[in-house]
Amino acid sequence: MKKLLFSSFVLVFLLGMVSCASYMDKYYKGNKKIHFYHGKKHPDVFISIVDISSTDIKFKIARLGGSGIYLYHVILDEDEERISEGWFPTRKVENEYYFVTMKMKKGYAFQAGKRYRLCIGGQNPDHVYYRTNKYLCYVDYEFVFPEND
Repeated sequence: MKKLLFSSFVLVFLLGMVSCASYMDKYYKGNKKIHFYHGKKHPDVFISIVDISSTDIKFKIARLGGSGIYLYHVILDEDEERISEGWFPTRKVENEYYFVTMKMKKGYAFQAGKRYRLCIGGQNPDHVYYRTNKYLCYVDYEFVFPEND
């Protein structure tokens, strides 16, 4: 009898935890927009655009002390929509610069004259939304997609 009662209690407890977790996941993904707040503004000599097209962009980025082996790079549009993102190695070779080529997500493309931001952080923004809606950009670089001449 005690085993049956204990097993029932454990089963009800586990079902409650699963339902709570699934509710929280749906709630946060549906209602919480992450705010990418500005990190250090480095002079343009530290970050430059090497190549750009409507669907991809290549950056040359200086290593600025203390950066990890991999950092999370996000390109945001004016509405803070993430249009390109991913983990990129910063220490493939021992140079003072590293290169990152980022491709736009499906359905997105750079638009002439529109302002964009490259945000470099230490973790995936999806991993912070359970605790907070703020994401610190270690490095924040703004650029405008050039007009066609």
